[in-house]
Amino acid sequence: MATIHSDNNCESFVDFCKREADGLKLTSDEMHQENREQEELNALLKKRSERKCALLYNNLDLILRHRDEIVATPRYANIDVHYAIRGGGLYVGHLSAVRHFNFAGTLVSIGLKLSSLLEIWDNEQFKVECKCGDTAVIRSFSGSPLSGGSMATAVCPKCKKEIHVKNRSFGGYCGLMSIGHERDIEKVVKSIIAKWTLAEVAYEKNAAEGKDAKWRKAGLKLRDDGEPCNLETMINELKLKEFQLASR
Repeated sequence: MATIHSDNNCESFVDFCKREADGLKLTSDEMHQENREQEELNALLKKRSERKCALLYNNLDLILRHRDEIVATPRYANIDVHYAIRGGGLYVGHLSAVRHFNFAGTLVSIGLKLSSLLEIWDNEQFKVECKCGDTAVIRSFSGSPLSGGSMATAVCPKCKKEIHVKNRSFGGYCGLMSIGHERDIEKVVKSIIAKWTLAEVAYEKNAAEGKDAKWRKAGLKLRDDGEPCNLETMINELKLKEFQLASR
């Protein structure tokens, strides 16, 4: 019996005829529309990430001046900057600084946080001395896990020049980036677990005291961290702070 291959699906000729007679498609028009809209959304998100990346490096000197304050301020420290560093190489492909999870049909993306990026840049592996006298930081790297060789590009916060760096440990780049991102993922997961535990305790306490009806569940007590801060807001706040200090 003949078999028809279409869009990675296999069906017999008889099944094909039956399906065609019923007017059914293996991929519906609505599915195609969803895919097109997702592609448009991805293109917009890519453009947004490129804009944010340019903004971050244009204000790199400001960010590094306030490094300690950023790390110590959760609303700054937790800003997603997965777009700010790129890595990859032979046999390993692109090393993404964001991971996507599907939990019970809910999509969750956890990217590299600003505090982790700053900690990565604290390591000598990601530092380069610039001719202007300042210290540049690595923003992208590539290489091979077999040879261990690499190529990297750094940017100077002072003169804004790019510096090309050769033959540093490729594993060193990958390891530090991976450790920072994995720590961020762990932080998010533990935060959710801790907040859910508090919500359950609050619910059980109220239920025991007769304050909550049986149909109410612990989810009503779940609280998040509030309105998140974005890169644009942080940069503006830091600039205003410096202006106010200079005006005194």
